[in-house]
Amino acid sequence: KETTGTPETPKPPEPEKPPVQTQHQVTMGDQTLHYTATCGLIPLQDEDKAQTTARLFFTAYTLDGVEDSAQRSLVFVFNGGPGSSSVWLHLGAIGPRRVVMQDEGWMPAPPFRLEDNLHGWLDLADLVFIDPVGTGYSRATDTEKKKEFWSLENDLKSVGEFIRLYLTRYGRWHSPLFLAGESYGTTRAAGLAGYL
Repeated sequence: KETTGTPETPKPPEPEKPPVQTQHQVTMGDQTLHYTATCGLIPLQDEDKAQTTARLFFTAYTLDGVEDSAQRSLVFVFNGGPGSSSVWLHLGAIGPRRVVMQDEGWMPAPPFRLEDNLHGWLDLADLVFIDPVGTGYSRATDTEKKKEFWSLENDLKSVGEFIRLYLTRYGRWHSPLFLAGESYGTTRAAGLAGYL
């Protein structure tokens, strides 16, 4: 079959799906905190803003009833790997809920349960757990180019762009900002501190 040599018309970008928000409460010591959980995908675009290159998944916890969010700290949290989603810090360490473990810290037999995390950080700051491209639900739009995000420089660029977009969308530019990571996440945090 002959081709005319005309270039294909690029597909229009998928419409962005709105984030999902739910309300919860957690008891930490003698206080009960009411908070909003937000899960969603933030699209990253190429330099020309013509194409979506990736969608980064996040889970955010923000304290309800805060009059001035500029006075409330915001922590961006990610795990290491590289190649690890934020689930370990999210449900294992600092989120408002955590997976119930055995007394020695081992994984119990299923079914698994969640409980209030008495040692979470929500009483101190709002939390945004980020899954870098290729982890959790975060994906590059072009599977052939997904490895381009896996270099130190491009990892910093994509996570840095996510942070910029999150601060803009949720009006948090004036909040005190912090980065928290474990394992390779400490390298990412140090790199982001310089990059941002």
